[in-house]
Amino acid sequence: MGKDFRYYFQHPWSRMIVAYLVIFFNFLIFAEDPVSHSQTEANVIVVGNCFSFVTNKYPRGVVWRILKVLLWLLAILIGLIAGKFLFHQRLFGQLLRLKMFREDHGSWMTMFFSTILFLFIFSHIYNMILLMDGNMGAYVITDYMGIRNESFMKLAAVGTWMGDFVTAWMVTDMMLQDKPYPDWGKSARAFWKKGNVRIILFWTGNSHISWATLMSISLACIRRTCNSRSLSSRRSSRRNIAFT
Repeated sequence: MGKDFRYYFQHPWSRMIVAYLVIFFNFLIFAEDPVSHSQTEANVIVVGNCFSFVTNKYPRGVVWRILKVLLWLLAILIGLIAGKFLFHQRLFGQLLRLKMFREDHGSWMTMFFSTILFLFIFSHIYNMILLMDGNMGAYVITDYMGIRNESFMKLAAVGTWMGDFVTAWMVTDMMLQDKPYPDWGKSARAFWKKGNVRIILFWTGNSHISWATLMSISLACIRRTCNSRSLSSRRSSRRNIAFT
């Protein structure tokens, strides 16, 4: 391969640097974004409806709760089936003939997004049933998630970390097994390909670093909660002293 733009663009260092920079910039945005520290209620279009539909705003009546659970379970089931057989096989595979969706490639991603779609649709069906009753307006599903933006951003940070770090690890694994650049990282490649080293390092590294990241975010949340509670208790004690 000649040392042109394509040579440097596809070089292992270029690919790995981009993969790990994505992780860095995602956490930089998480740290600097004011929404990460906001105490207002989180609202996200479509995703907020799905989250609220499954996790909160359950009516007091047992029948209504059973109905809601049955509806979102049915939505998940239909979403998985439609994603696999309707969207992945029929639409993307046979009708559009997209190579990226050949055989079972991309089936999990398609099923995931189709499940989100059907949860969103069934949340509106559930809203129609509530509105037909007339006295259940407080339980109507909206894009408000019932949690604070601070909590939502922490969940998003953990999910982003899992996706980005697994991707970066996969890029690293592929680069250490790639053949077009035989002069790059000879010793590292030899060590990586020795026995089950790559499998052990991949999963142990992924699990340990992910656990450390999850714990650091959780501890930061706990410390902030404790500080806010202590601050509120100090304010209340000062008010009591002032009144006395």
